[in-house]
Amino acid sequence: MTSEAVTWAVAFLAAVLGWKTGPRIAWAIRAWPGHESFHGDYLQCHACVGGRRRGCYNAGRTQDSLYAAFAALIAAASILAYGPGVRAVVSWLFAVSCLIIAVVDYRYYIIPDLLSVHGCWTGLAWHGAVALALRAEALASPPSFYVPVLDSLFGFLLGFGFLAMLSWLALFLLKKEGMGWGDVKLLGAMGAWMGWQAVIATIVLASFAGSVVGVSTILYRRLRYGTEYKPLAHMIPFGPYLCLGFLFVFYLGMDPLYRVMAAYQAWVEARLGLPH
Repeated sequence: MTSEAVTWAVAFLAAVLGWKTGPRIAWAIRAWPGHESFHGDYLQCHACVGGRRRGCYNAGRTQDSLYAAFAALIAAASILAYGPGVRAVVSWLFAVSCLIIAVVDYRYYIIPDLLSVHGCWTGLAWHGAVALALRAEALASPPSFYVPVLDSLFGFLLGFGFLAMLSWLALFLLKKEGMGWGDVKLLGAMGAWMGWQAVIATIVLASFAGSVVGVSTILYRRLRYGTEYKPLAHMIPFGPYLCLGFLFVFYLGMDPLYRVMAAYQAWVEARLGLPH
């Protein structure tokens, strides 16, 4: 059997295993809010007749199938893109974790500490352990996913500190919470895993995506329902946009953002008549 055939066989097996995790992903999503203990009863939420009747988020089988399809697709694509290894596993874990965070934050405006807080220390621990293993020559070369430990530490501090500063500033100036602490801890975890440069890119991309969606929503409500916009009166879940920016950087790297910035700089210079 050729190496390509082996890769496809492993990708198929990964897809099957990913599909099998679908009910567990749904179970994890149904565990919030208020059900932080993963009780077995939540595996049966899809069969709750009363929940379907009253439009409960957790009822119905369709979402289970969608979660399973997502997990299977990401598992297979990760193997095909990176081959069997650490980066493929991390790719699947990141994508599924971001799915859970995005859905829960969109529905309930909370981000589970089980993912954000644990993401902080596991990211720091992973890169720290790899750095120690490389220093002790227990590893001949870094694994397929690795960030220098200082970049990981600075990424955690920058991610946590930047949004914490915004939260405190909003509380001081506006006398109300402007940034949830779930977002603060989530960006800290992203920095711990991907480093400080990824934090900056994630903030830029998340802010841009959140602004576009927010403005579009305001305009739609205004044109469709005549709803007046009231500043600071609407909560916007920022977690989904952080996840979107984070996954963009993980899968595509920083180069697309650099190219956009270079193109924008060239456009500004052309408009101002500045020499290149």
